[in-house]
Amino acid sequence: VYAVPGKPDQAAKLYNAALAGTREEKVRAMVTHALARSTELVAFPSDVVTDPKGRFLGFMMRLVSGYRPLHELYSPKSRRSHFPSADYRFVVRAAVNLASAVGKIHTTDCVIGDFNHSGVLVSTDATVALIDADSFQFTAAGTSYPCVVGVPDFTPPELHGRSLATVARTHAHDRFGLAVAIFHLLAMGRHPYAGRSTGSDMGIGEAIAQNKFCLLYTSDAADDLLCV
Repeated sequence: VYAVPGKPDQAAKLYNAALAGTREEKVRAMVTHALARSTELVAFPSDVVTDPKGRFLGFMMRLVSGYRPLHELYSPKSRRSHFPSADYRFVVRAAVNLASAVGKIHTTDCVIGDFNHSGVLVSTDATVALIDADSFQFTAAGTSYPCVVGVPDFTPPELHGRSLATVARTHAHDRFGLAVAIFHLLAMGRHPYAGRSTGSDMGIGEAIAQNKFCLLYTSDAADDLLCV
């Protein structure tokens, strides 16, 4: 991703040669359908970037500056560094703004698909912006352009073990990722599926796949979070 001389509010995302061919049709469709004009909350492709011979290189998009990744707000240590004045009201406001942004995206014939905390950015006034919009699942004129990737910690149980490159994502799938992100925010960085299993130890992705949601005991000790 590069800054664009003379356009301080724009950035250019250029693909490597191996990836450009697989993204061109989808990016051109997003630009043609003017998704960038539908909302300022998402860095949608606004124009196509080509070389002097007209070959596809990438796209132009809104430059999101002055924002931090979501995980730097919900992690107490990084919150002290990057959001020193943020209190719990600020965190709740950011969660509400994130939910509103996801709802707005769902009105554009898009599904985020690869919902994760690196793709969500937060400003010092608790507003949010989403990046990596070119990975969103997008449907236009009967053609569906899939989201081919996903982060296991934000992927709903029913999609674990399936090929994300071929499965049709839904708004409900995004809502699972949104719920995880909001839990992270309100529980100071804890993942809702992280804890001590009643059986053998397992990673978060495996716990999600097995619906091993964690219950909180009355004790304040972190070890008393039990996955059942």
